Amino acid sequence: MQKADALAHLRVAAWEPDDEDDEVVVSVPALPASPPHFLPVPSAWWETPAVTSCRLSPVPEEARAARRIVRELLTCWGLDYLSDDAEMIIAELVGNAVRHGVRTPPQVVSLGANPPVLRLCLLRRTGEVMLAVTDPSDEAPVPKEPSSDGENGRGLQIVGALSYVWGWSPIEGNGKAVWAVLKSPG
Repeated sequence: MQKADALAHLRVAAWEPDDEDDEVVVSVPALPASPPHFLPVPSAWWETPAVTSCRLSPVPEEARAARRIVRELLTCWGLDYLSDDAEMIIAELVGNAVRHGVRTPPQVVSLGANPPVLRLCLLRRTGEVMLAVTDPSDEAPVPKEPSSDGENGRGLQIVGALSYVWGWSPIEGNGKAVWAVLKSPG
């Protein structure tokens, strides 16, 4: 959160009003795109009882449901102060999984077919919470340099800025998990 706060303060501090009605455009460089960390874990790890998980449909609207689930679970764990960052991270991870991790576009899937499954996973360990989204793609997430006027390309930068560490893990024969860790006291 500190990197995001610093960027927000930089934007506020860089703008100075003038007496004219001209619009002032300040170019602020994007945060450096941190590469994801590769974490090899046993494929069955995401299905263990220690991991709280639920299935998600491969549609963009699932990001809203995932944010709600994350907030409710963190509140139950007494970690509601992590909810804002966790919701932002999980929305980006779900959005990326829908956009890049599902091989068949949702609009092509017939009602009778079993669409590729996305899974929201949360793991609470001493001092940290891991948020993850699994998808059927084997391709590693790659942060992109966003253009100054582009609407896309900042999602993984947001994940990197808000999390302690983030990365991905292959799930043998079933795609991958993209995850982010938030620190919590105790």
